[in-house]
Amino acid sequence: MKKLCYILSILLFINLLQGCGAREIEKKAFVIGVGIDAKKSGDDSSQPLMNGTFQVAVPRSLKPEITNEKAYQNFEEKGHDISEQISRIAQYSNKELYFAHNQIILVSDKVAKQPQRMERLLDFFVRHEDIRRSVRVFITKGDTKQYLNVENNEKLPSLYIDTLSANVQNHSRTASIKRLGDLQEDLLAHRSFVLPMLNYKNTEEIKLGGAAIIKGGSSRLTHVLNEKDTEAMNLLNGEFQNGMLYFELDDDLYIYKIDKSKSKIKLVPTANGQLTFKITVSVEGEIQEVNKKMDTRTISSDHVKKEVEKQIAKKTERVITKLQKQYKTDVLGLGVYMEKHHHKEWLKLKDNWETGKNHFSQVKINTHIHTSINSAGGLR
Repeated sequence: MKKLCYILSILLFINLLQGCGAREIEKKAFVIGVGIDAKKSGDDSSQPLMNGTFQVAVPRSLKPEITNEKAYQNFEEKGHDISEQISRIAQYSNKELYFAHNQIILVSDKVAKQPQRMERLLDFFVRHEDIRRSVRVFITKGDTKQYLNVENNEKLPSLYIDTLSANVQNHSRTASIKRLGDLQEDLLAHRSFVLPMLNYKNTEEIKLGGAAIIKGGSSRLTHVLNEKDTEAMNLLNGEFQNGMLYFELDDDLYIYKIDKSKSKIKLVPTANGQLTFKITVSVEGEIQEVNKKMDTRTISSDHVKKEVEKQIAKKTERVITKLQKQYKTDVLGLGVYMEKHHHKEWLKLKDNWETGKNHFSQVKINTHIHTSINSAGGLR
């Protein structure tokens, strides 16, 4: 909320400026969000055609006394790349698109599935001198332009999405928020990574949940993890922020609230030379709710603790199997760990880690779960 007020204050202040500086500012259109969609090509070019939506803030409409005007304007244009889209907009707009205050970049799942497209798109934003490396990047289910037209109690759809992403700390059902600077490092290293998924619900609501897997070699979207698998992946990556674990024990329903989590990867020596990793997941939390039958029975906290560990192990092992056998993509950071801590061995493996022999799909991954219950309620 503080960030939102700060941005709005800047835009309102700009609108109130007087003099020569104001005349220069008036020539600029302040972009606060960008969306990139796929578009059917109507020419002979082999390059896919895209449609860009550039959301521009209208500072005058942000004044409290003005309620009947939109606080933003969306410029849409087609082109084979961002530069071409901006050039086309310049043909009919008397203002230059200015990206210094841009908050988000949305890429539709259709665009993200095109080989090397993510790398080329983000290269433009990384190289642009006005764009900050802290801009957040999302993959959308369906066209991005519908997300940039959501109308609710927020005046600016881009800032609604930006503040929505800040609420990730209250749940772990989505991939961690990625910034432009982080993505540049992953792309340059040809490393697989995940991006948060946005899902369009209606004209007033957007849902943030799940994870888009971007394959390192092709820099394209290959698979999408559902919310349950995303939670498990976050536990394995040590990026689980906050969440609930629901389970049944002795015919009673328990809710374990995870407050803290961390993970650690270690390469384990084996006699047969099998590449084996140990991922230790440590979580802290409390039994927040117990739908116990009203009788005199009591259950020990150790008994519940073992069941929590069993449930977490089940969730994490399921997603490991899916990543290794079905997706054959390392978004658990095993390759990053090898490169950093076992560099000589990594040099022998890296060219076939996710492609060719696909060593990642063949390594053995053991999980060790450690839990602590800070508050057990009525448990003894």
